[in-house]
Amino acid sequence: MVDQSEVEKRGIPTVTLASNQFLSLAKSTVKSTGIPEMAFVEFEHPMGMIPAGEVRAKANKAFPEIMRMATKWQPTTAVAAAAKPPYPAERIKFKGTYASLNKMFYEKGWSLGLPIIPPTPEAVKAMLKGTKHKPGEVVWVVPPRQGQLTVELVATIGVMAGCKPEHMPLLLTIVKVLKEPDFDWRGNSTTTAPTAPLLVINGPVVKELGISASTGALGGQMPVNISLGYFVNLVGDIVGGSVPPDSDKSTLGSREDLVAMVVAENESRNPWKQSYAVEHGFKATDSVVTGFGAYMGTNNTDHNSVKGKDLLNTFAVGLAGASCGITSCYTRLDQPSTWQNGVKFAFLLVGPEHADTMYRDFPTKLDVQNYLVKKAVLPYSGYSPGQCIVPKDFGPYDENTMFPRFTQPEQIKIVVTGGSGKQSQIWIPFLTDNRPVSAVMEK
Repeated sequence: MVDQSEVEKRGIPTVTLASNQFLSLAKSTVKSTGIPEMAFVEFEHPMGMIPAGEVRAKANKAFPEIMRMATKWQPTTAVAAAAKPPYPAERIKFKGTYASLNKMFYEKGWSLGLPIIPPTPEAVKAMLKGTKHKPGEVVWVVPPRQGQLTVELVATIGVMAGCKPEHMPLLLTIVKVLKEPDFDWRGNSTTTAPTAPLLVINGPVVKELGISASTGALGGQMPVNISLGYFVNLVGDIVGGSVPPDSDKSTLGSREDLVAMVVAENESRNPWKQSYAVEHGFKATDSVVTGFGAYMGTNNTDHNSVKGKDLLNTFAVGLAGASCGITSCYTRLDQPSTWQNGVKFAFLLVGPEHADTMYRDFPTKLDVQNYLVKKAVLPYSGYSPGQCIVPKDFGPYDENTMFPRFTQPEQIKIVVTGGSGKQSQIWIPFLTDNRPVSAVMEK
C-alpha cells in the first residue's frame, strides 16, 4: 500500500473501484464535475449482501489491475470539444404529424416517452411573458450531466409539459427548491432507489392557478398538478440526463419518476388552522413550494379509529415500517447525513377526516408529533444490520428491544391534504436529503 504523501510526491493516481453495473455512472459523474478522466478499475457486481469470502475473491481478482492502474495509468491528452452556449436555444424545422414529432423527440432524448406539446417559438415566447427574468439567465446547472437550464429552457419544457405562462413564476420557484444542496438532486436522480420529488404548495397561488388540494389531488384529472410534476421530470431527464440505465440506476423505478408528485395543502380543512408554510415561518400571503426527494409513499387506511390515540397508533406502525431497510434508530436533525444515520424526517399527508380525528384528542400538531416519536418504534431485529447505531449509554439490549425511529418531534412533518375518506399517506425522504427545502414564489 502507498500512503497519501507518497502519492502526492510521486504523482501516483488515485484508483477508483466501480462495479460493472455502475461504471458508466461513475465515469459520467466524474466528467460532470469537470475532471476529464480518472483511473477506474472495474469489478464484478455486486459487493453488497454477499458472503465475505465472495467479496475477498472479487477483491483478489481485481487487485492486479489496481496495481497496474496505480503504477502505469496516465491521462490522455485529448481535449474536450467546447460546449454549445445554452442561449439562445437551437431552432429546428420539422414537418410531419404530431405522432412523428413525438417519436422524433423521444429518439433524440428530448422526452420521456409520454406525449409532449410541441414547443414552438411562438409558444415559448408566450411562456416567457410570464416572468421578468431574462431568457438567457442560467437558473440551474442540473446534475448528473450538469446541463445548463436557462429561463428560456424552463419556458420550453413548461410548454412541453402543458404549463401556461402564468405558471412561470411557480416553475422557477420549483427549480429553486430542486437545486438546493439539502435536496441532493444528484443522489436522488442516480440512486438505485425509486425516489422522486414530492412538492407541497401553500398560499394564494393554490387558488390562483387551480392546484388541487382535495379529492384525488395526487391522481389523474388534475391538469395543473400533473403539468408541474411532468415539468420536474422533463428537466431532470432532458437537461440533467438522469435516464436509465447509465445515469438513473433505479432498480425498479416508479411512476413518480415519470410525473413527480405535486400537491397543495387543503388549508381550509386543516383543524389546526396553521398551514405547513406558516408553521415554518412564512406569511399566510406567501406562495411557498416545499420539496424533498421521496421514496414511494405508503398509504395509511384506518376506517375504524374513533379516538385520536387509536388512529395515531396505526400511523406509528406505518411510520416505523416505511422504507425501514434504510433507516437507523435515533436519527437526529443535527447529525450529518450518512448511511448509518438514516432518514432525517417523514412527511404525513393527512386526509382531512383523519386530521379531524387526531385534533379531537391532540389539539396541537406538537402533541401529535410527540406521540408519534414515542410510538414509532421497531425491535432491534427490525433494522437492517449495521443501521441501528445504539448510543453507549442506552444499556443492555437484544434483538427484541424496541428502538425509536425518530427522536425529535420536528422530524414528523404534517400536511393536511386530500378530500373525504379515511385515507392518508406516509412519505419517507431519500437518505441524503437533510431537510425539506422551501422557497417563496416571486410575485
